[in-house]
Amino acid sequence: MTRASFLFVATCACGGPPSKQATPATPTDDSGDATGTCLPPSAPVGACGEGPTARTSLIPGPADDAFDADLAAKAHRMDRAFHAFHTRGTGLNTELSLPDDDGAARALITQWLDEDDGFDFEAWAGTPVTDVVASWAKVAGAYGGVGVAADAYRYGALRDEGADCAEVARARDHLLAGLDGMHLAVAITGEEGVIARGFASTSNPGSYATIETVPLFDDDGQPLPTEKSNGTWRADNSGSYPDHVWEDSCSRDMLVGWAAGFGAAWEVIRNDPDIPAEHKQRLAEDARAVAQTLATVQDSGYDLEIMDADGRRTYHGLLHENSVDRYYIPDVENGQNALMALGIVGALAAAAEDGEALDYLQADLIDTRGLGRIARDGAFLVDLGPGSNFSGYNMGFVGGWLAHRYVCDETARDDVAEGILDGMYARPDEDRQPIEQSQALYHLVAAQAAGHSSLFGASGQADPDAIAATLTVLEQFSPAPYFPEPRINCDEAEVAAGVCTALDGSTLHLLGEVGWNDTLIAREPVAMAIRPASNYHWRSNPYQVNGEASDTTFLSGVDFRFVYWMGRYITR
Repeated sequence: MTRASFLFVATCACGGPPSKQATPATPTDDSGDATGTCLPPSAPVGACGEGPTARTSLIPGPADDAFDADLAAKAHRMDRAFHAFHTRGTGLNTELSLPDDDGAARALITQWLDEDDGFDFEAWAGTPVTDVVASWAKVAGAYGGVGVAADAYRYGALRDEGADCAEVARARDHLLAGLDGMHLAVAITGEEGVIARGFASTSNPGSYATIETVPLFDDDGQPLPTEKSNGTWRADNSGSYPDHVWEDSCSRDMLVGWAAGFGAAWEVIRNDPDIPAEHKQRLAEDARAVAQTLATVQDSGYDLEIMDADGRRTYHGLLHENSVDRYYIPDVENGQNALMALGIVGALAAAAEDGEALDYLQADLIDTRGLGRIARDGAFLVDLGPGSNFSGYNMGFVGGWLAHRYVCDETARDDVAEGILDGMYARPDEDRQPIEQSQALYHLVAAQAAGHSSLFGASGQADPDAIAATLTVLEQFSPAPYFPEPRINCDEAEVAAGVCTALDGSTLHLLGEVGWNDTLIAREPVAMAIRPASNYHWRSNPYQVNGEASDTTFLSGVDFRFVYWMGRYITR
């Protein structure tokens, strides 16, 4: 049985009545507030320079006896590298390539991080960043959005911990630059409610400086390319960003990353008087427009479709609970789509503080169509055994976290928590569960779900074992500068034998090249300390045993930053 046929059979086996298609949102009352919906109470914000202030955060801050100064220093070093190099020209996360110069650039970057404590590499080195970076890759929503979330939570944590005012101001500037970048992802498409899959600065050295773009339409007004693809590069369609190009066909995994940025930024800046009003208003307007597009019933007869600037649905643009991958199957209840739809719409509706979006979420998705129940009963569908695609797990945990944090309805949140914990994190009597996989994001999301902790309060205690597992992974994570090193846990003879002694002395029993995309995997998860490098570990296979080095790749560590600063900001 193929992976696709397995997913179809498993999904169809969920049972339950077919869910309804979209109905119009319930009208709002005269005040503009959504009828039957709610937003969390306003939370006070801290003041810089008054710390250290105790906050009982998931990852302890400086005022807590359990504060880990070494881990905080590791995060600070990662932040410095991230903002000195990776955000150039976009304000958001990008991957970098160094010159093929026998390691001179790597050595200078490492020396700066070792000898300095600031964020200005050029002032310290007396040389421009472009002397040590040969090219910048694109911003991609899956990583760009969580980078904004990391910067939002970093700013919020430092602010509310009463950190030094200069440090807080710098973190605020980084967040504002990220908000500018996230707005660009919406505005550059030139169509309200459409968000780019990603974008790139043509001012940065690299292939995007001269990339060939494709018009949205031909001379007869027909969309190009004729057959929709999973990403086509376009010129600026807004008239405001001539030095940027954008990639269309935003997919589910890209949108859930953008939604994380919207939600985290909103909750941190919502009541902050030091954030310019125009940034708050722009964030709300962009979130409202994308949410409105998702709530619109399209020509297919369904809502929850990600739409593009050429008027077509994106290639992987189906979020509806009655769809699987790129196809509608009316009798299916897709728990993974339900998790993501609740999380994405929940985060966008909250960030917009928009009555219609909030009412659509509550009245249609939750009350009428039961997406909470579908998520609870069908989250397990992400588990495809040894061949599981961990992009799916990342989407499930991020979508589940967004839903559990931003959705007002308590019953829906409880259903989502059950889907996270019993449907994905630790299914009883099942092999290869995320609880064992040393994936810090999964652990921290499960810790919050166990405590039923959201912006609307908590009814329990965060799971201390899951928090401890989170910290272990972060401690083992490669430090900045994150240059991929060789990780060969199993040599050719051991692969042939089917068993090997890993770099840390542990024993790995090999299953063969049966992982996603024919990856060589083990029965046991590989500890983060010896795991192959990745541009985003939480969507990479934790059972992969081997990985090669790269002399020119410079990774951002945005996956580390997202989890660490989420934990530092969110309280137990």
